[in-house]
Amino acid sequence: MWRQRIEAALAPDVPVADDLPASDARRARHATRPAAVLIGIEATATPRILFTERSHALRHHPGQISFPGGRLDAGDAGPADAALRECHEEIGLARTAVELMGRLPTYRTVTGFEISPFVGWVEPGQPLEPDGVEVARIFRVPMAYAMDATHYRSEVLQRNGIDYRIYSIDFEGDHIWGATAAMLMGLAQRVAAVEGQPFAVPATAAPTRHALD
Repeated sequence: MWRQRIEAALAPDVPVADDLPASDARRARHATRPAAVLIGIEATATPRILFTERSHALRHHPGQISFPGGRLDAGDAGPADAALRECHEEIGLARTAVELMGRLPTYRTVTGFEISPFVGWVEPGQPLEPDGVEVARIFRVPMAYAMDATHYRSEVLQRNGIDYRIYSIDFEGDHIWGATAAMLMGLAQRVAAVEGQPFAVPATAAPTRHALD
């Protein structure tokens, strides 16, 4: 059931006016570094989405929640190849265990990345292991939970005098926000749109724990 719903949502003609609301023109002017991530969906009886917690020893975005992925290397055949390579390096996910279903629109971040988000159907029971260098932990969020608009929050943060709208979603103590939450929400928006359902995200006051750097 979920597979068919996701495949329909990834069709190019899905009527979504604003796939990724936080990816705006101001960010586009500074996006110069290509990257790619995998929104990996484990094909279990109740499908779950794979997430990683970044190592707390990293210089940039330590401890933040993200999808497996990273910058494109010179040897990558393209963004999809980069996403699969990074997944294997970061969490040990074999390329052969992933069936790419499609991709979401490019997401541009305030920190200068241009991210290509790919959606993949992952064979269940894979022996995943965090690399211990970039990734501290792997966890999963049920697909049904992540596709529910009521679990998201909309916030406005300021950087260099400019207001940016960001999105977040919490699950069992993990706080998913920024680009990762926006890309996830972009998929949820498309699922809702193709099924003719509304998708409204509650607004909240801006918290102080986020840093747009």
